[in-house]
Amino acid sequence: MLIDNEEIFDTDKDKLVWNKIITVNPLVTNDTKSTHIVKYYKTGSSEEYYIFEYIMADNNGLKLDNFDGHHWRELIKQIDFIDNCFIYSQNGIDRDFFRFVTSGKIIRKFIEEYTEEYTRIYELGHR
Repeated sequence: MLIDNEEIFDTDKDKLVWNKIITVNPLVTNDTKSTHIVKYYKTGSSEEYYIFEYIMADNNGLKLDNFDGHHWRELIKQIDFIDNCFIYSQNGIDRDFFRFVTSGKIIRKFIEEYTEEYTRIYELGHR
């Protein structure tokens, strides 16, 4: 398995903890619903990672690579990411290639920035 052109993890060796089908449908937008197969693994050295597989027919072209704060906010309602986990996204064309997208710690930052921006816009609109 290739991640950013390097062999990073071994799904045959690492422990698959669970598979889920996740749908992200943020209320902020009307047309960005996306569905992903998520696989959660633990390595022998206690590292954790998530692989988001690309579903061509049901993700409206949306990939984790272009998720914003409102997408991540909806996603953490379904998955409890720890700060030091890693998140990878399957390439839509080359199914054997996965890209490192982010970590749990950065997701919290995306959500925090989104919440601050949303609050500021809301307050400006209600003056």
